[in-house]
Amino acid sequence: MRLLKAVLLSIVIMTILVFPIEKNALTQPISEVVLVGQGMVVPSAGMAVLSASADEGTGYTVRVFDPESGRAILERNVTGSFRGRAMLEHSGPYYFAVGSMTPVTLAVRVINRHPSVTVLNIRYGLGGVSALLLAAVLLVEGRRR
Repeated sequence: MRLLKAVLLSIVIMTILVFPIEKNALTQPISEVVLVGQGMVVPSAGMAVLSASADEGTGYTVRVFDPESGRAILERNVTGSFRGRAMLEHSGPYYFAVGSMTPVTLAVRVINRHPSVTVLNIRYGLGGVSALLLAAVLLVEGRRR
C-alpha cells in the first residue's frame, strides 16, 4: 500500500511540477535555415514565421508539409522575397521546402510555442486519475484505522 501511495503521489507531483519547467522551455524560439529543403522536428505546437530571400525576379515555391496529416500547410509561388506564417498544430516533424532552380534561403522561426491538445489531454488525464486514485487509497486507509 505504501508503494502504491508513493507512485501515485509522485505522478501527481510530477504533473504539477512539469508546467513551470515546460513554460520556461517553450519561451525559447526555434530557428532553422533551409537552403534547399529539409525536415525539421518541432517539439511543440506553435506559429512558424517564414522569411525567404532570393535574387530580384527569381520565382520559387515555398512549401510547408505535415507528414502526419499528409497535407501541405502552406504552399506559395513567390517572386523575390517572401514573409509568411504557418500554424504548426502539433509537435513532430514538418517538412520545409523551397522549389527553385537558383539559390533561395528560407529562414524558419517557431514562436508562440505551446503543448498540443493531445499532450495536454494525456497530462491532465494522468494527473487527474492519479490524484483521484491517491485520494481513494488514503480514504480507504483512513477508514481501516
